[in-house]
Amino acid sequence: MCYASSEGCSMPSPACSVSGGIEVCGPWAITLGYWIDGGRHGEDFYTCGSDWDCSEATVRSYLSRWVTTPDATCETYARTHVGGPYGADADYTLEYWYSVKDCLDYGLFTPPPLS
Repeated sequence: MCYASSEGCSMPSPACSVSGGIEVCGPWAITLGYWIDGGRHGEDFYTCGSDWDCSEATVRSYLSRWVTTPDATCETYARTHVGGPYGADADYTLEYWYSVKDCLDYGLFTPPPLS
């Protein structure tokens, strides 16, 4: 998902930008609402969005909160990540899922940086 969200799974520069009229931050393109639902990790939204570990912790917490089905698939996680709590079945999340699927199918991902 990181690869599909940030053109190669890298920390964007600047870390936050406006995309489609919505401010997103970090390598997973999280929004303020996503950060809140993900547990408000770090000092604040902007600090967390510009920190690799904090952004990843937010994504993990968010998905743990909203994907509760024991048989969830990568598709469920990806579509919930981009579409929100009720986005796993929404048509508008399919394009994002296909980007993630291509990454998985063709090994296009980039591993996270070493600490």
